[in-house]
Amino acid sequence: MKLGFLSKIFEGALSIEKTYNQCDKALSELKAYNEQCQEADFRISDEDKAELDEVVNTAITNATRIIDKEGERNWPGVFREMHTNLAKLYLELDEHDKVRAACERLQDYGETGRLDADEVLQSLKEKEEGESTS
Repeated sequence: MKLGFLSKIFEGALSIEKTYNQCDKALSELKAYNEQCQEADFRISDEDKAELDEVVNTAITNATRIIDKEGERNWPGVFREMHTNLAKLYLELDEHDKVRAACERLQDYGETGRLDADEVLQSLKEKEEGESTS
C-alpha cells in the first residue's frame, strides 16, 4: 500500500516536471515563430506548423490538467507557475482575454503571483500599444 502511494507521488512529480519542460519548449518555439513571422520572406511548411501546434496544444492541455487539481492538491507554487506559463503562452498566441484570465488567477498566489501577473500584463499592454500604432 505504501508503494502505491509513493508511486503516485513520483508519477505526479514526473508529470509536473514534464509539463514544465513542455511549456518551456512551447513558449520558446512560439516566440521564435512569432519573430520569424515578422520577416518578409518567412514561410513555414504545413508539417512544421502542425508540429508547432502540437507542441503548443500539448503544453496547454497538460498545464490545464495540473491546474484542474487546484482543489485537490496543495501545490501553490506549481499552480502559480502553470498559470504563469499559460498566460505567457496565450500572450504569444494573441489570445488576450485568456491572458487576462490567467493573470487574474495569478493574483491569488500572493506577492509572487501578483508580480508575475504584473509582468505579463505589462507585456500585453506593450503588445496592444504596438498593434494600435501599426
